[in-house]
Formats: sequence, C-alpha cells, structure tokens
Amino acid sequence: MIKFRFSPLLFAIGVLLLSMVSVGVVIQVYDFRKDFSYLQTLKQDEVDYEVKWGQLLLEQSALTQPSRLEQAAIKDLNMHAPSQDELIIVKP
Repeated sequence: MIKFRFSPLLFAIGVLLLSMVSVGVVIQVYDFRKDFSYLQTLKQDEVDYEVKWGQLLLEQSALTQPSRLEQAAIKDLNMHAPSQDELIIVKP
C-alpha cells in the first residue's frame, strides 16, 4: 500500500490553481451573461425596427394612392383633367 505524505507546498499550489480556475469561470459566466443581455437588446431592437418598417410601408401605400395624388395635384399644383377641347391626338 502506498502512503502519501501531506505536503503544504503542493496543497498551496493546488488551492492557488483551484482559485485561479474558479475566478476564470466566474469571469467567463459574467461575460456570457453580459453578451446574452446585449443579444436580447439587439433582438428587441430588431422587433421594434420591423414594426416601424411595417408602419412606414403602410404610410407609403397610403400616400401613393392615386386618389391622394390626384387631390394633391388639384389642390397644390392647380392641375385639372383636360377637357375634350384641350386634347390633342397625334397620329404616327
């Protein structure tokens, strides 16, 4: 049977090594949680931007409707549809 003697130097080295590994694990977990929190923030921003994009698409479709364009041309630019007398037909 092999007998081991207690060595204070080996014990101190073991405790020091275990402490360093433990601190390393704590730092890694902290960095992971910080990065994960940042990822969640980015995902929420993505959802917010998608909602805003949808709102802008709806607004664009509302502003480019032909009836709206016609009203703007009549009101703002004083345009009107040509009458029969104002039409000129060009033949090829």
